[in-house]
Amino acid sequence: MRSNRRPIADCRLPIAVRRILLPAASCLLPVALVAQDPLLAERADFARWLETSPVSPYAAIYHQPLTDDLAFGPGAAPPLDALPPGTLQQGLFGLRLNTEDGRRTVPRNRDVRLGAWHVRVSGERGRSSVTVFGPPGSVSPPGWYPPNPMLVGEGVLQPPDQSETRRMLGLDGVEVEATHAGTLVATVAGLAVRLTVFRMPDPASEESELTIFFRDETNDAGTYPAGRFLPLQPLGGDRYRADFNRARNPFCAYNTVFPCPRPWRGNEIPAPIEAGERYDGGESP
Repeated sequence: MRSNRRPIADCRLPIAVRRILLPAASCLLPVALVAQDPLLAERADFARWLETSPVSPYAAIYHQPLTDDLAFGPGAAPPLDALPPGTLQQGLFGLRLNTEDGRRTVPRNRDVRLGAWHVRVSGERGRSSVTVFGPPGSVSPPGWYPPNPMLVGEGVLQPPDQSETRRMLGLDGVEVEATHAGTLVATVAGLAVRLTVFRMPDPASEESELTIFFRDETNDAGTYPAGRFLPLQPLGGDRYRADFNRARNPFCAYNTVFPCPRPWRGNEIPAPIEAGERYDGGESP
């Protein structure tokens, strides 16, 4: 059967979204939407994934650091007591899931079925987190501001004075060791901005992404209070594009089981950036 989907060459979705929303080999979008507008196509695919995926952030019922053996089933802590009986163990030879059906290896950053639920262990050994996904409840797809070409900035990424790494939360609530990449100096809607940029690694691959986590005057007045994430698009050399129409909420905006990243110092834009993803306060319990 012929597929009605084709790859998008630049794959502008953030890595954290891309690797769970789209196949690893390519970024695929409906042809009809692509012909209309790639940005609208991205938004439509993302909303569809949020509504239907068994590992959508709306379907998460648990997200916590993995500090010891984790029990599932009767006798376990809520909400894990609803799952089939089992134990997730972190040993010298990796992760193991022990159930009534036997023992199996649990790969990191991959989803493992446990009855009607999915279990994912993210991050590196010693700093792992566990997310459990169940049947999704009510889903309120996010809204977006209309595309605004005035809220696309291009500028120079100035390197940092000294090397710095910092542990921080990514868009999906997973802690990573990010590297300070410098400061983006650009103009957005006539306003000069200087925004701190970190290179955020993807725990599931060897990829990384230059990312800005920013706040502006729409926070808590149309957008998520903690801020939004934005990946930079390379233009060649030391020049990059910051398309605020592609700004996205962290997963904690969809579901309170996810931790929220702290705002990055200095990344406050003294103007309303009415572009990208909106927020109406409709978190999942």
